[in-house]
Amino acid sequence: MADLFEHYWWLLFPLGFFLIAGWNSFMSYQQTKAKIDLLKTYAAAGKEPPASLVESLEKIEIHVRNDWHDSDSDSGGGGNAFLVVLFVGLSAVFAYEGYSGLIGMGEVAYFVAMIMGVLAVAFLFGSLFKGGKK
Repeated sequence: MADLFEHYWWLLFPLGFFLIAGWNSFMSYQQTKAKIDLLKTYAAAGKEPPASLVESLEKIEIHVRNDWHDSDSDSGGGGNAFLVVLFVGLSAVFAYEGYSGLIGMGEVAYFVAMIMGVLAVAFLFGSLFKGGKK
């Protein structure tokens, strides 16, 4: 088991991010469910719910990291430039590690470099072909 952890320690980071994203999604669901239950309580009592409560339910959207996207830009792209540069850099670092063997990851480093490269290309295409919602 220690050998497995020694070779794949870096998988703890994506796993942690997935767990945090799942927890945030669950908490958002619980908050929405509580608002709907509160609306049901108002309806059962025959009272008018506050306008702010109804407004908050009308504006429920999937919570996406909007700070990663440049939604005010009319250029059609560039919002993901940071992510493209980040993943290209990470891909280069892992490719170099696979070539030089600095920390002994071996062929796993090449595999991780390919994954990071694919993510960089995906963010690049997402940035270039972003559909404008107006």
